[in-house]
Amino acid sequence: MTLSHTHIKLSSYVLMLLFIAIIIPLHLFPCFVAGFLAYEIIFALTPFFERFIGGRARWVVVSIIAAVVVVVLTLGVVSLVSFLTANIQKGIDLTAESNRLFSGLKNRIPIELPAFLPESAEGLKNQIFALVETNLITIRNMGRSFLHGFITILIGLIIGAIISLNKPTGRTTYFREQLQQRVQNLSNAFRNIVFAQIKISSVNTILTSILLLVVFPLFKIHLPLSKTLVVATFIFGLLPIIGNLISNFLMIISALSVSLPIAGVVLAYLVLIHKLEYFLNAEIVGHRIQAKSWELLLAMLVFESAFGLEGLVAAPIYYAYLKTELRSLDLI
Repeated sequence: MTLSHTHIKLSSYVLMLLFIAIIIPLHLFPCFVAGFLAYEIIFALTPFFERFIGGRARWVVVSIIAAVVVVVLTLGVVSLVSFLTANIQKGIDLTAESNRLFSGLKNRIPIELPAFLPESAEGLKNQIFALVETNLITIRNMGRSFLHGFITILIGLIIGAIISLNKPTGRTTYFREQLQQRVQNLSNAFRNIVFAQIKISSVNTILTSILLLVVFPLFKIHLPLSKTLVVATFIFGLLPIIGNLISNFLMIISALSVSLPIAGVVLAYLVLIHKLEYFLNAEIVGHRIQAKSWELLLAMLVFESAFGLEGLVAAPIYYAYLKTELRSLDLI
C-alpha cells in the first residue's frame, strides 16, 4: 500500500512531536541545546571561512570550536573564580561584609513584615548547614544530575558537530524531505530565541555593570557583591522575562542593605532598563517569531508546571517552533 503525501507529511509531524515531547522527560534537554548551538554556530561561521579555504571550511570551524570549548572551559573557571574572589584578595572580610548586609537590610524592612532573613552571616551558615543535613539525598541527586547534564552537553556538542559535517546523499524521498523541513523549522526557532536572548542579556548586563561598577563608585557608593550581581544578571538574563525578575530582586536586596534612597535609584534604573528591554524583546524576539510577551509567559508557565526548570527554558523555543509550523500551514 502506497501512502499519500498527506499521510507522509502527517507522519513527519507526529515523529517531531514525539521527539520534542520526550527530550525533557529523558533529561536530554542540555544535550539538545548544546547540539543545536554547535550546529548553528558552525553553519554561521562556515561562509566566512569558505572565502579563504574553500570546501574544508566546516572542518576548520569544528576544530576551532573544539579548541575554543576547551580553552573557554579552562579560562572561564579560572577567571570566574578570580573575579568572584577579588574582594578576598583585597583583604576584605566577607563574613563582616555579609553581616553588615544582613543587619542593614533588617533595619530597613518594616517591622510588620515577617522576619524571614537571618540576623547575620553566621545565622545564614547555620541555616544552610541545617538545610543540607535535612536534604542530603536531594543534594546527592542534584550532584548526579549536574554530572549527567555536563556529560550530555559534551555529547551534544559532538553530535552537533558531526551532523554539521555530514553531506546530504543524492537519493531522497518525500518523507525525508518533510523530516528535514521539520528539523529546519525547529532549528530556525532555536536560533531566533537563543541568539536573540543572548543579545538581550548582554545589553542588560552591560547597562547593569555601568551602574554598579562605574556610576555608583564615582559617587563613593559600593553595593555589596556588585561583581557577583553582574555575573548573575547575565546568567539569569538568558531565561526570557523571568530571569530578569530574579536578578532584579537580588539587586534590590543588595541596594536595600546600603540605604533606602539607593534602593530607589536602583529600582528607577531597572525600570528604565526594562523599558529598553521591552523594545528589544519586541524588536528581536517578537519580530522574529511574531509573539507577544504574554504569549511567552503563558507558555513558560505551562511548561514550568509540567517539566520544571528545563520546561521554563524550553518553552520559548517550543512555542516559536509551534508558531512556525502553524504559520507554514496558514492556520495563523
